[in-house]
Amino acid sequence: MLEGDDEGPGEEEGSGAGDGQEDPADPRDTGEGAVDELDDAVVVEASLPEELPCGEVVEGSVTVENAGTSTWTREGGFKLGAVDDSDPYATSTRAWLEEGDLVAPGERHTFTVSFEVPADAADGERGASDWRMVHEGVRWFGEVVATEVEVRCGDPEPPDLDEVVWLHSDISGWPVTHTLDAVSLDGDQICLETAGVDEWPAVDFDGTELVGNPWIFIEEDGVWYGATWEWLRPGQTCKAKESVAGTHIKQPPFEEDGGWEPTPGVTYWFMVSGLARFSERNVEERTDLVPLTWE
Repeated sequence: MLEGDDEGPGEEEGSGAGDGQEDPADPRDTGEGAVDELDDAVVVEASLPEELPCGEVVEGSVTVENAGTSTWTREGGFKLGAVDDSDPYATSTRAWLEEGDLVAPGERHTFTVSFEVPADAADGERGASDWRMVHEGVRWFGEVVATEVEVRCGDPEPPDLDEVVWLHSDISGWPVTHTLDAVSLDGDQICLETAGVDEWPAVDFDGTELVGNPWIFIEEDGVWYGATWEWLRPGQTCKAKESVAGTHIKQPPFEEDGGWEPTPGVTYWFMVSGLARFSERNVEERTDLVPLTWE
């Protein structure tokens, strides 16, 4: 959700960034308090967590375009700030530019924000996290990006397969015959370590031998969806991390042009089955489900 307002920065000039560092004077100050240049910003893209597991630090990002006439620098006091100088879960209320960074009008910069559940947080509690550009000691400016974050401290509950909306084949009746030992993210790969899946017969599909499909289960607005997103060849356990997306699911509400991607901090469930994406079958068997908190 994007919105704007015209309130000034929550901290007085020279009071610091809320994290113990002093702010430099505004280099545009003419000595009479006038500011000659325009501060403005547009949020281009944001990836902020919707869930925070206890005991973990989750990183989010906000990409902002300089829509004004001033050039953003660290020395000039330009930062991404938590609106009202507070955030229930961010480890700092300011995201700084690096020394030497210059964000000229029309250019973009991606800020990284870290989140961690405080010790007194309760499972299931919710809090708003909203961010906006700030010219420290001068003004807040540009669009606001906001999300609602839910704390998850208990063990995640798997979806009930009888209530899942199946975006490819409904395999809720297939028996669990193999174990999914672990799901992990390793660099640009997602790996699903399975036991015994190579016992499944391979099927030739347009010249490529295939034995199964990986599945992801996504909760949206209280509804669980189950979807395949790739094919597995004999002996294959890892796929490209970027393939876990609407561009590979290709079914509404996660269609190819919808732009859906996993959200950092959100827990998804994964499993592996025999061929199930289309009508081709080798075995009607599957693994158990395993959770993974996305990074």
